[in-house]
Amino acid sequence: MVKSVLVAMLVVPLILAFTLAPAGAFPRHAGAAQLKADLGLSDDQVQAIRQLHAGQRDQRVQLHASLRQARQSLRELILSNGDARDIQARTAEVQQLLGQTVQLRVQTLQGMAQILTPEQREKLAQLRPAGPRRSL
Repeated sequence: MVKSVLVAMLVVPLILAFTLAPAGAFPRHAGAAQLKADLGLSDDQVQAIRQLHAGQRDQRVQLHASLRQARQSLRELILSNGDARDIQARTAEVQQLLGQTVQLRVQTLQGMAQILTPEQREKLAQLRPAGPRRSL
């Protein structure tokens, strides 16, 4: 049972990371200037994208903090040979938070799609995502 839970904890984040690869298309070090150059964004588009991200900032920060805490709690539970039911419950919590993260990313991309031209959306789809995301 614990082995299958561990496998699920490793596989689910990887699937989510690769399924929504554009999530890393905006490396933190690149910023708006790089995105503007890569996609040929106008100043108005850059401002609209910044507003979109700013409108989600509090939710994103809270969600990432909750996910970080849940992952750490799960990791500690596993390493302390915790009860299988407790591990399963914590795993479900992490998965639920990952789902919320995916949903927020979907909302962000949908908002950006409304801002970008069809050509810019094509360019965005071609950008390589940043490095791998940490799962636990």
